Amino acid sequence: MDEMNLLLSKWEQILSKLEDNNGTVYPIEIGDKAILQEIEAKEIEVGYELPPSYKNVLQNLGKSVSLYYSFSDDTMVPSEFSEICSGEINWNIDFLQNLNILADELMEDEDNYGKALRGKLEFSHTGNGDIYAFDMSVESEEKPVIYWDHEEDTITYVADSFIDYLYKITELGCIGSEKWQLKYFLDDSGLETTNLAAVRWKNWFESFSETMIDDVKNNMNELIAFVIYRNEVNEEIINCLQKFRKDELLSFLLEELNKKEAYMDQKIICKVIGGVLGVYAESWVTSLWETKEDKLDPGLRSYLTSMCISKEKGLPLVLNFLERRPNFKVTGYEALSHLGEFHSRDVITWMENHVKLPVTEGWEELYFTSNFSWHDLERWTSLEEKHEVTVIHVLEKYVHEKNKDSKYTFGITNLPDKSEFTDFLLKLHDKQVLRKRKLILENILQNINIFY
Repeated sequence: MDEMNLLLSKWEQILSKLEDNNGTVYPIEIGDKAILQEIEAKEIEVGYELPPSYKNVLQNLGKSVSLYYSFSDDTMVPSEFSEICSGEINWNIDFLQNLNILADELMEDEDNYGKALRGKLEFSHTGNGDIYAFDMSVESEEKPVIYWDHEEDTITYVADSFIDYLYKITELGCIGSEKWQLKYFLDDSGLETTNLAAVRWKNWFESFSETMIDDVKNNMNELIAFVIYRNEVNEEIINCLQKFRKDELLSFLLEELNKKEAYMDQKIICKVIGGVLGVYAESWVTSLWETKEDKLDPGLRSYLTSMCISKEKGLPLVLNFLERRPNFKVTGYEALSHLGEFHSRDVITWMENHVKLPVTEGWEELYFTSNFSWHDLERWTSLEEKHEVTVIHVLEKYVHEKNKDSKYTFGITNLPDKSEFTDFLLKLHDKQVLRKRKLILENILQNINIFY
């Protein structure tokens, strides 16, 4: 009984710590304690005698237990444990299932898939469909806890017994329950709580707290780590980073960029360089075009070019890159990824020869972000269908964005008076054959005041 109270006390401490740091916490739910007759009936139902430590927990703690938490967005989990995001323990006597039947069914559908489930007794499952079970084929009174991965059809040894599993997962902060969260602490003998990774994790978990920008704003290294972890560069962060010496900041960012292999990490560092340093980083960005080494994704290089090099110098570099690629055939989404941050009418001029149907696959977004004018709208409706359709979807997007955000300040330069614009839309409407396009234009006409 004391061991049950000890477990419960530790779970409450873990959830309290998460709650104190603004994590998402669900209170512990404990079912009624099982009586001997219920356990005996369940054993007859599943065809196995239940392991002693499992029966002990059912009788002295509860037939079911459920607890769950997740870290807040402001909790910086160490990068070496990047997959850990939540914690969970759950079981229910009603989950007990002899998996022989499931194994046979799965093997009928696909040769040998699910064969490893034979001789297993399920007691819990994860949200993604994996299974926790007892290996009933082991000739001992206690039965090991195993984990079945439904995608790989593999069995992973987790613990020597149910109580061993509860002690170990609790010692690790109740993390899990998916294998990709437990992987740091698994070896052939199951969950490890004393290896170096486990010790580092437990030390961090013991002392972690939310990290807010005020906690790191005066330390460049910690602030950059915070930005990369949060994957966000906002005005407050830019203001904080601008207080550091530009040469030191650029040097540190380039070191971090060389260390990072994940695209999203590289992208956020490039956003910091572009948003904070701008033209100060021009020489380095220019050098990216002069080297033949492809260490940086071309789309990130184009983004940096738009932020750090003048449009007159930078835009031709990106356009030439797009034009000179072998078997050149740029898609709308590719064009958007390379040109979307230039916000230049010169991009619209380039688009005339490259836009393709369907224009909603990036082309209309690129046009929309490229500082278009009334002259551009008129000209494009006098060209081919793909150009005309682009204009229709750009105007549709304009109405949508204006309706979505009352603070939206984007305008169309040289827009004529309302009557002339109305005539333009009506003529465009009459030219359309597809009902869908007509409906779009009718909605634009109904919202014409948005343009003025």
